[in-house]
Amino acid sequence: MITRLLSPLTRVPKVLLLLVALGIPVVLTRVNPFLYVTPPGRATIIFNVFRGLQQGRIEPPGASWMLPVVDRPITFNVRTQVWSFTDTETGQKAGPTVSVNSADGQAFTLEVHVALRPNPATLDDLYSAVGDNYMETVVVPVVRAKVRDVAARFESEAFYNQEARQQIESQAEGLIQAEMPRPQGNDQGAPLIEIEGVFLGTPSFPQALKDSIERRQVAAITAQTAGVRAAIQSQETERQLILARANQQGIELKGQAAAANAQLADFLFYEVLQRRIEEAKAAGRPVPLQVLRVEGGSTLFLNLDPRQAAVTAPNTPQSSP
Repeated sequence: MITRLLSPLTRVPKVLLLLVALGIPVVLTRVNPFLYVTPPGRATIIFNVFRGLQQGRIEPPGASWMLPVVDRPITFNVRTQVWSFTDTETGQKAGPTVSVNSADGQAFTLEVHVALRPNPATLDDLYSAVGDNYMETVVVPVVRAKVRDVAARFESEAFYNQEARQQIESQAEGLIQAEMPRPQGNDQGAPLIEIEGVFLGTPSFPQALKDSIERRQVAAITAQTAGVRAAIQSQETERQLILARANQQGIELKGQAAAANAQLADFLFYEVLQRRIEEAKAAGRPVPLQVLRVEGGSTLFLNLDPRQAAVTAPNTPQSSP
């Protein structure tokens, strides 16, 4: 019986048998090669058909030794990726916009963008606990739930305010990170999925709510501007009062000094006289002071309009009236 089955094989050329014998390993290595190359930015875990997932074996980028058919590589992208909850088509879309309710009872939708990556050091635990579809099974439901929780703490106007939006993003990031799975039996260990940032997009308010918020914002800005102007006016009034008091004190001090010192009085008189002359010249008016008489070392001035005063040469004596 056996001889009868093997007899056809004896008629097959030995070269063909050799090619078949060599071809089988080639096919196997093409399907599942001895060397598996992990691309940059990725990490690979190994599933063995006999022993299951090989815990603790996480292959970095580069070539790794594997047994064809027996070892199956599972590669994860461990770079930070931004997943978007939006109604527009994007490269990394996690789902549609998130429907939220604010503290003042307003309902609207909100774009949310989450930056995350699987923890490269715990990929084996992630695959064992969650699998490679961790976005659908863990991240998406947690993000939606926690963003709704945080949005309910703020009024609708807060989503137009930059500082309030940062608070919403920070609180949402903390809550989402706290809900990410961790290694079994180690609740304090590093999370299996690292949340690196939560960012809010533009909220889709109903038109009536948007108009109401804009009117309130305009009124608030107007009131704030009026308050600033009032404060500036108050400061300007205070400044004028301080200058008036300083000028008054200066005049009083000059008067006291002039009364105590005759030469200082003359100096102050000439100072005022010089200023009046310069002002008249600058305005193109005639000088309103004329030299009427020079007596010895002193000069007598008369504060009269030169068109009404008699002009007398400096050395000509003036007759008394």
